Amino acid sequence: MILKRMFLFTVLLFGGMFLVNSVVIPHVRRARGHNELRQLSLQKGREVIMQAIVAHGGLAAWQNKVDVSLHLTDRWNALPGAVFSSLINMWPEREVKTQQYHLLHQRASRLEMNTPAGKHVWGYRDFQPWAFLNNQTDPENIRRADLTLPLSNYLLALPYRFLDAGAYPHFVNEIKENGRIFDRVRVVFGLNAGTYPPNEYVADFDQATGRLARLEFTLREKMPSYVTMRADFENYQRFDGLWMPTQIDFRLVKPLCDLPLHRWQISEVRFNTGVAENFFTREAGRRSDAIPL
Repeated sequence: MILKRMFLFTVLLFGGMFLVNSVVIPHVRRARGHNELRQLSLQKGREVIMQAIVAHGGLAAWQNKVDVSLHLTDRWNALPGAVFSSLINMWPEREVKTQQYHLLHQRASRLEMNTPAGKHVWGYRDFQPWAFLNNQTDPENIRRADLTLPLSNYLLALPYRFLDAGAYPHFVNEIKENGRIFDRVRVVFGLNAGTYPPNEYVADFDQATGRLARLEFTLREKMPSYVTMRADFENYQRFDGLWMPTQIDFRLVKPLCDLPLHRWQISEVRFNTGVAENFFTREAGRRSDAIPL
């Protein structure tokens, strides 16, 4: 009986050792290797982002900026723009000329524009959009304000916003295309960034200039989940120490492939205008003659 028990114990012992060596240890090694690769990818991704921030004017120059005002014209292309402008639904018209104001380190934006319907004033403050048309509440355009203003605020603040809390920039690889070399970084904002499923960005940085050249983005809480857009940042100019694109071309990547949709043209960029925070409130928006104080 004792020998039988010893034999059974020996079998179980060697079986357990075999299981640990053949299954558990390789799994732990793979998990450890995967975690090490992930950490290296994050480290390299952050390095690329920091190099881009220097190329855009530097973190100190950016932190010194409080607000920005600018003219932004958006034109949607004839054929695909006519089809998809209603799907993405950013504006009441396919061509608009706007005056925009943004607080760069807060979620606060405002725009004014004229259309055949009259004067529009839209705003966005602390996740709350509002819209007025000819001094009257404009429910039809509140949803558009909820998409357009945060998107403008965000894209104009890149690549600095890739340092926000909850951002995970993973270096993907080098991309060679038409004689240019890009560093590709995939940026995901996790649950602590306030969105689920998380928003996702794939950014290409031009190695020759260090600046952001292209951005694919999926905004799952603002657009249909199957829509992926690409923004091409072009015609960089320097404004008060910061390099900004004065033209952004938008293309539809998914569900169809590489369709040109619309173009932003940006001009008259001014930083630190002294605009008051109450300028972005709904109460100020109701007064269409309100001006920055």
